[in-house]
Amino acid sequence: MAKRERDPICEVCGHCHVQGVKCSICGHVGKYIVPGGPNRPNRGAVPPVPPGPLHKPNRTPPTIEGLTVGSFQQALQSFFDLLPQAAGQILPPEMCNLDQLKVLLDTLPDYHSTDEQPSYVMAIECRPVVRALAQLMPGYPAWQHVNWLALEPTEMT
Repeated sequence: MAKRERDPICEVCGHCHVQGVKCSICGHVGKYIVPGGPNRPNRGAVPPVPPGPLHKPNRTPPTIEGLTVGSFQQALQSFFDLLPQAAGQILPPEMCNLDQLKVLLDTLPDYHSTDEQPSYVMAIECRPVVRALAQLMPGYPAWQHVNWLALEPTEMT
């Protein structure tokens, strides 16, 4: 992943890199320090939306309307459970970085399962992952509660 303008400074190694992605300087994979203690947010706490460059700020809503953390975690776990059966099949681009998706899955228990799913977890954009999971597993029950119109990509202006 290319370095973007204004990547956050990691609270652990002190380098400027996207959290949840290996630091190109020291190899560390960090986590955001969030309210409620070490990586345990208070109920309702939402991790920050990466700001984007100054000329093109990120206007993504902070949460995914209608989807809980627990439902997203179950869907992502189901994806990993079914992955061996999909050997040889082409995955959507949003689902190809398995290391990053595994970091995402491993981090979700840090959040309250009944809270609305954040749009970003450790600077990993969750909205494209939700859309790709819905294409791969269209009958998943949690999808009926998602506000799909609000999930469409937002224009950065």
